[in-house]
This record gives sequence, C-alpha cells and structure tokens, in this order.
Amino acid sequence: MKTWRTIVVLAVTVLAYSSLGCAARNVDLSQVQRPARSPKLNAFDVFVGSWTWKAEILNADEKSRHWSGTAKWEWVLDKRCLRGTLVAKSQAQNYEASGFWSWHPTRKTYIWWMFNNWGYPQEGSATYDRSAKRWTMNYRSIGLDGTTSYGRHVLTVVDSDTLEWNAVEWADPLRLIKKIEMQGTYKRQ
Repeated sequence: MKTWRTIVVLAVTVLAYSSLGCAARNVDLSQVQRPARSPKLNAFDVFVGSWTWKAEILNADEKSRHWSGTAKWEWVLDKRCLRGTLVAKSQAQNYEASGFWSWHPTRKTYIWWMFNNWGYPQEGSATYDRSAKRWTMNYRSIGLDGTTSYGRHVLTVVDSDTLEWNAVEWADPLRLIKKIEMQGTYKRQ
C-alpha cells in the first residue's frame, strides 16, 4: 500500500512539473525588494579599524613560536560584509591573508572566509555570545602544512582596544589529533 501511494505521488508530481514546460519564466526584477540589513551585523563593529597583534604557538619550536603582525577590518558592500586583511610573521615564516565576514540570511548564522597568499582557504561559521563578548569561529581549512585542518578561533573582546584570542587546529573532524595551538592579543592602533 505504501509503495502504491509513493508511485501515485511521484506520477502526480511528474505530471505537474511537465505541464509547466521547460522554458524559464519571465522574471520581473522590479518587483524584487532589497532586504533590510540584519542588525546581527552590528556585532562586527568592534573589529573595524587597524590593529597590531602578537601571538605564541604553544606547541612550536623556538623559531616558530612567536608571531606578530597587523590586521585591518573595514565595512564593505553597504555594511553587509566585513573585509579583513592580516599580515603575519615569525622568525621562520610569514604570510598574508584576506577575508570576509557576514551574516547568512537564510541559515541565520555568521559566516566567514579567509584566503592566504600561500593559496590556502579557510571557511566557517561563527557564534557570538553577547554576555561574554566572545566569538567562536569553527572552520575547515588547508593548514599552513598543506593538509586539511579542522579548527576553532575564539576571540574575546576585552575592551574597545583589546581582543584576546586563541586558535586550535586538528587533523581530523573529531578533533582528536591536534596540529597547532596558538594564543595572542590584538591591540588597536
């Protein structure tokens, strides 16, 4: 009986769609309205500006342990996306990165992407705990070692001029094999 109902539903669906034809309908974009800017984006305001930062990789050798650099975040696209750039260097390596943060209107979550000049991307989603002034940004990326990484950045707003952060990357999605662990501080310029 259940199989018979499934067949009938599929047949009716196929008939309904075939009556619509294969041609695309005319679209009247004058009837499309631009949505309001999400107030959720205002939580990014604290990042806007120029920053210097220092960090330490807790599980690195001495020449790779200490990092420093600059970062800059600015609103783009009518304050619907936050664009960021980052310069990072240690005694052993350096890289630059650029990315975007925004709010996904249908998933109802913060989203972000970063790309670096080594060709390695990061992408993820984020949550914001307003009471703790803390961002948690989970992501999947290609780590600096060239392999797939699963990571988490946690940024805490200490005050309008100070952000503390830590980051951990794992080699596996279950987060059992830790690759790198970092902590640092951003200071507004």
